[in-house]
Amino acid sequence: MTSEKKISPAQLMILLVLARVMHTMIFRSERFGTGVPMMLGLLLSTAIEAVLALPAVIYFTCGGSDPAEYLAGRFGVWLRVLYSGYFAVIGGATAALFTGFLESEFADITRPLIAMALLTAAAAYCSCGGIEGLARAGAVVFWLFAVLFAVMAAVNEGGFDMLNFSPMTSSDMPVFWRYVFENLSSAWWLPMLCALGVHLKKGAAAASFGYLGLKLIITEALLFLITAVLAGYVDVLGYPIFALGAYAKSDFIQRFDAINMLVWAINCVTVTAVYIYIISKPAGSAPPACAVSALAVLLIAAAVYRSGLKFDDPAFLIFKAAGVVILGVLVPFAAGIKLICKKRRNGA
Repeated sequence: MTSEKKISPAQLMILLVLARVMHTMIFRSERFGTGVPMMLGLLLSTAIEAVLALPAVIYFTCGGSDPAEYLAGRFGVWLRVLYSGYFAVIGGATAALFTGFLESEFADITRPLIAMALLTAAAAYCSCGGIEGLARAGAVVFWLFAVLFAVMAAVNEGGFDMLNFSPMTSSDMPVFWRYVFENLSSAWWLPMLCALGVHLKKGAAAASFGYLGLKLIITEALLFLITAVLAGYVDVLGYPIFALGAYAKSDFIQRFDAINMLVWAINCVTVTAVYIYIISKPAGSAPPACAVSALAVLLIAAAVYRSGLKFDDPAFLIFKAAGVVILGVLVPFAAGIKLICKKRRNGA
């Protein structure tokens, strides 16, 4: 695997954060309720994610390469295909749900299927630049998001009402546990780490735990702002970040809707490009493979869009969680056991 391009832990961490930010952007809540159960649920799920990340972190720290290839040998390509299939669905659902957002908020100017095709085509083009190009682009997109988020928080005209933070009671436990499971099922950064960890120069632990820390800060800050400023108003618009932008105004910018959409679109292209890159890896990530992978994402996106499937639908939750456990935990765990046993035999 010496021909693999290399990126830094910080670059991988940013790509993982952008994938999480994209999920947060297109998260739609019909019944947000109080934010306290979600904030506490996020703390618990993040702690669990830190434990689940240990197999992959230990494997790459011990010098492991592609865990699918190392575990299955010459049959590793078929295990890689499982990663490709998983991220084809994740990428397709991401494109479909972003298209659904465009249709719901900008119905008069958006043709959904055309927008979906253009988005996927742009992502396919970006994926041809390889992991180094995606990592550099990801850094720019991350700072765009960070500046936008900071500005929206600073110029938000909504009043802070700390009474919205009512103490969690036994009646809030269903919301708490549902959010914990939803958050864990959305931890496909673990399979991403397994697929992209081979590109790390070093520092799998720094990338993984740095991601968890940054994700926790960003998401907790968002939950705090939404709860303190918006409370039930988020139910009207459905999209929490979009609702937050509706209250953000300045002397120069009266509404942040268009800027929100621009950053969302750029981030969606970047994240989908990373998914397409992962999907095409069994074929070498060459331009023809990226094109075929993008076509698969587009077809899945169209099917998800037509079906009305959402990230929090029960069947999709189970699918996501199964991918996280099998591809993000069990595969690197088995590969790590194999690697450690081999090193001990060689040492003996």
